[in-house]
Amino acid sequence: MKFFLCLSFLHFSFFTTIAQAKKEIYKDAKAPVEQRIEDLLKRMTLDEKIQQTNQWTYGKNANPNNIEASKNAVRPEIGSLIYRSINPVYRNEIQKKAMEQSRLGIPILMGFDVIHGYRTIFPIPLAQACSWNPELVQQSCSVAAKESKLSGVDWTFSPMVDVARDARWGRVAEGYGEDPYTNAIFAVAAVKGYQGEKLSDPYSIAACLKHYIGYSLSEGGRDYRYADVSAQTMWETFMPPYEAGVKAGAATLMSAFNDISGIPASANYYTLTEILKNRWKHDGFVVSDWGSVINLVPQGFAKDTADAAFKSLGQ
Repeated sequence: MKFFLCLSFLHFSFFTTIAQAKKEIYKDAKAPVEQRIEDLLKRMTLDEKIQQTNQWTYGKNANPNNIEASKNAVRPEIGSLIYRSINPVYRNEIQKKAMEQSRLGIPILMGFDVIHGYRTIFPIPLAQACSWNPELVQQSCSVAAKESKLSGVDWTFSPMVDVARDARWGRVAEGYGEDPYTNAIFAVAAVKGYQGEKLSDPYSIAACLKHYIGYSLSEGGRDYRYADVSAQTMWETFMPPYEAGVKAGAATLMSAFNDISGIPASANYYTLTEILKNRWKHDGFVVSDWGSVINLVPQGFAKDTADAAFKSLGQ
């Protein structure tokens, strides 16, 4: 009898150990974040990792018919979605699809251009800077974050902290003007307003510093054009707002369309890796601006789309 009990105990212990070894740590909310990430990455296939780097657009407008069609087309394995609806019901339906129809059940990150308010509209960022009141801007971003979160948005493509001095450039209104220090101060205010004390707060959304870097110096003020940026200009004019935003805890950054003296910003090892990751120790991620990875081909930096994707990863 003792032998039988001992054998049973060993049998139970063996299979309990096997079960624990197979336990999905990444789904355990009580486990440390880094441990959950490591466990998840080990389980992912190459295709699943590639899908996680993809961002799709959800809905051309607020027409329910168009939104339904877009929702049905969304692959459940993608990493993020530009979420255009103010109805959280659609978000929940998409997340249910991601959780139930993908192998690993990874939720989709919902992002949107929340620039100067979501439901409540505030003055444009250029006008906000004229207030010389960073506390007020922080408060407005906090309001925008709460309204965004309640509508289904987790992540805003804001603040834009490009130092803009050419009035011909069409994005001037989206930033805080022509002074590096002013942009830095309002970058910090916006990041704190959007993200709050921590991203796990119920009304917190992730901020995104854009467009990294030198975007506003595009030749002739024309969007997506070449930018001749010297090292001195880059460091004394364009870098300060981004460094301030990173040190304030900005979760993400957006890489720009433009060349930086011949090397595109969306595949620039020096700015994306050497400065952002190695020097500033930014531990979030970088999202490319609209089509800026594919744009590496006409820029002459990549031979095809596959090469463009490879080089955008810092290779």
